[in-house]
Amino acid sequence: MKDFKQSACALLILIFTNCWLNAIYASDPQVEPETVKKIKKVATQVLTTNPPQLVVTVSGEVPSGGFTDVKLVRVSYRNPPQDGIQDYYLKAVAPTQPAIAVISEVKATDTWKGMPFWVKGIRVHGVDDGVKEVLFKEGQLKTRPRMRRFKGTSKQGSYEDALKQALANLNQAMAEDGVRDATATWKVDAVQGVVGGIAGLNELSVVIVAKRQPAWKIESAAASKSKPKKSE
Repeated sequence: MKDFKQSACALLILIFTNCWLNAIYASDPQVEPETVKKIKKVATQVLTTNPPQLVVTVSGEVPSGGFTDVKLVRVSYRNPPQDGIQDYYLKAVAPTQPAIAVISEVKATDTWKGMPFWVKGIRVHGVDDGVKEVLFKEGQLKTRPRMRRFKGTSKQGSYEDALKQALANLNQAMAEDGVRDATATWKVDAVQGVVGGIAGLNELSVVIVAKRQPAWKIESAAASKSKPKKSE
C-alpha cells in the first residue's frame, strides 16, 4: 500500500511538472524573423507560362546554426517603383536556445505568379551593404506574354458580384490602344475576403488574370494602381 501511494504521488508530481513546463513554453513570446545580414547568391528564372511566373531563389549567411522559418519576402507597393526593380528581403528566425557557433547558410524561394510588366529586375536586401541586384536580360522580358490582372470587390460577400465587377474592369480595358474588336481569355487567380469586426464586415474580392487578342501594347498606369497588393 505504501509503495502504491508513493507511485501515485510520483505520477502526480510528473503530471504537474509537465503541465507547468507546457504552460511556460506556451507563454513564450513569438520570436520575430530578422533580415539575414549577408546575401550570398541570387538566382532568377522567368517562366513563360500563362500567366508568367518569376522564380527567385536566394541564399544568405547567418552567424550560427539553428535558424528556422526562412522566407523570401516580396515587398508590396501601392504604386510600381519608377526604376522597375522589385525588392525582396531574406528573413529567418534566430535560435532561442544555444546553437552551434559556426557560420551557416540559409535558403528560400519565392514564386510570383502573374509577374507584372513593369518588373525589369530584382533587388534582395540584407543588412547595411548586404544587397544584391539582378537585372533581367532584354530577351527574358520579350518572351513574357502580355497579361493583365483585374480586381472586383463585393461589400456583401457575394462571389458573383465581385466576379462581375472584375469582368467589367476587363471589358473596359478591352478597347485600349485603339482596338475596336478584341477578345480575351481569363481565369480566376485569387479569391480573398474579410469578415467580422464591430462593423460586421463581409467583404469578398476576386482577382482575374487575362490575355487579350490582339495583345495589349503596354500596361496603363491606372491598371498598375488597381492591382491588389502581394503578400508577402
